Amino acid sequence: MANLNFLKKKISEKNKQKKQNLGEPKDAKEEAVDMDRVEQIVKTMKKKYKEQGIEFEEVGGRLRELRGIIAEGRTGEIEIQKVEALPDMKNPIVKTVGNVYIKMRKIFEPITKLAIRLPQFDMLAFYLYSANMRYSARQYLALSVTGAGIILAFAFFIISIIIALLDIPLITKVLLIPLVSVFVFFFSLIVLLLIPSQKAKERGAAISIELPFALRHMATELRAGIGLYRTIQAIATAGYGALSEEFARTINEIEEGTDTKDALRHLALRTQSQALRNALMHIIRALKTGGNLSEIMNDIAEDVAFELRMSTRDFAAKMNFFGVIFIFAAIVMPVIIAILGGIRNSPIGESGGVSFKDMLPLGPEVIAGIYLILMPLMLLMFILYIKASQPKV
Repeated sequence: MANLNFLKKKISEKNKQKKQNLGEPKDAKEEAVDMDRVEQIVKTMKKKYKEQGIEFEEVGGRLRELRGIIAEGRTGEIEIQKVEALPDMKNPIVKTVGNVYIKMRKIFEPITKLAIRLPQFDMLAFYLYSANMRYSARQYLALSVTGAGIILAFAFFIISIIIALLDIPLITKVLLIPLVSVFVFFFSLIVLLLIPSQKAKERGAAISIELPFALRHMATELRAGIGLYRTIQAIATAGYGALSEEFARTINEIEEGTDTKDALRHLALRTQSQALRNALMHIIRALKTGGNLSEIMNDIAEDVAFELRMSTRDFAAKMNFFGVIFIFAAIVMPVIIAILGGIRNSPIGESGGVSFKDMLPLGPEVIAGIYLILMPLMLLMFILYIKASQPKV
């Protein structure tokens, strides 16, 4: 697929050359009109291609590099994945959701065009590629919008029942149901759009776990006189999980004509593992300068293993502090509340003087709310925090 900016430049140069050959005077106004026509053609072509599922990232940096990664090693053309291909997917859930989108396209397509403006969409193509999720950005956006719509359909019924049971004015109920429903829809859509980035980070964490063993494996192969290409092939078939899958993708790029250094650079750019990225940059630098790859890989493996050990030690030290908080929140505080609640609801002090009921606001309803709602939420927050902060080793 030709670059539209390049096409615009060539048309402009051709018009200038034609005017010079004919000996015509250059008219700035006429040239401006011609360029406006070219600009209009470019916009029309972009609009047409976007409707077909082809993306044009008019940005620099990582997204621009991403387009080069996808294009290089694939006969130089961007693979077109249309939304219409979703019903043909092998995954039954994706197939069902894709059929729903196609059948209700008049409803979902305007919402999809609005969702493109969300900030999560800017990096969606990169995270899909990084997570090895084989969808185009438009395909995944269509799935997300349809999924959020399905969630809304189920949530609307439940929301309507809950709000109907509330003791509030009717006009408030009528306004509250659509507002809550819209919030549920967009919240679900944003969560679904964040799934690729989460999967990409989980994939990067899985790669970091296997990396020290894979680097030592590569160092041993290289020390034995096996070339780098054969070594990468060995890692791709050695069962290192996500790391082997990424090296297999690199092998495919090399076999399709990409230079080894460029293929490794592409792997470094798409991975979410900082350790692998650093290791690959050292390997690329060694390939350019002629360093000893086996020694470099052993050193990198030691550094990565040391970082993993340090992260485990830091997590253990952090858990010592949170262990004290957890004991207080899960054991001490419930016992204190039970004792104070028993004192407050006892008949002591009712004959005269200050009653405990006036001093302690711990009636049966309050205690039930603390035990059934507040404390489970606190414990859930502790569990989620621990789960999120623990090192993936």
